[in-house]
Amino acid sequence: MEVNALTSTYNTPAVEQISSRQDTLDQLDFLDMLLAQMQNQDPLSPMDSQEYASQLAQFSSVQELSAIKESLDQSIEMNLLMTQSINGNLAAALVGKTVRAQSDRVEINGSGADLRFNLPDAATTIEVTVRDADGNIVRTLSAPAHGEGDSAVYWDGSDNNGNSVPDGEYTFSVAATDADGNDVGATTYLQGVVSAINYQGGAVTLTVNGQTLNLGDVLAVMSGSDSSNGNSTVQG
Repeated sequence: MEVNALTSTYNTPAVEQISSRQDTLDQLDFLDMLLAQMQNQDPLSPMDSQEYASQLAQFSSVQELSAIKESLDQSIEMNLLMTQSINGNLAAALVGKTVRAQSDRVEINGSGADLRFNLPDAATTIEVTVRDADGNIVRTLSAPAHGEGDSAVYWDGSDNNGNSVPDGEYTFSVAATDADGNDVGATTYLQGVVSAINYQGGAVTLTVNGQTLNLGDVLAVMSGSDSSNGNSTVQG
């Protein structure tokens, strides 16, 4: 029996086409490899049917995984757009509302400000420290003993020498201890009326008392203008 020489009918892509392809194999590459293998198989020893079926199954799996990935990518993108839309609508409804937000910042602009904090337990010693943008201490305020709950110390905007500090943003921290000298763990917060909402890069922020806050920093929402809600304020 005479066997003629095997001639491949598989066309090799042009050089410019090969150079333009990605480094990773895709579905088309997998199919091309399978077809080339079939076209160049030995006529006296053809491809095993089980191996052929196995490779077809692998190709089918690649297609299914690619479809699943595309579906997941679309779902994630849709969820992101929906979340941004919900956050935008929620933020818009907060304009004119009084909110409480987690913050250790205070804005000084020609007048003083309340430095608000919450005590999880009663404290006998309370000290509030104000720092400038460089972390330098500009004012230290003491407050009398206070029970569990919200409290505030009024800072008149002057330093420890009685001089008015420059307008700008400052930070404050609260050190509180109980009768046994244990740290109470006070948390600082900001309370004020939402004057504006801002959209930038898909994120939503609020403007409260001249500060920019993330929507996720909001702890509580109250209707109407700003109020102390029973907070006791100590003049400092």
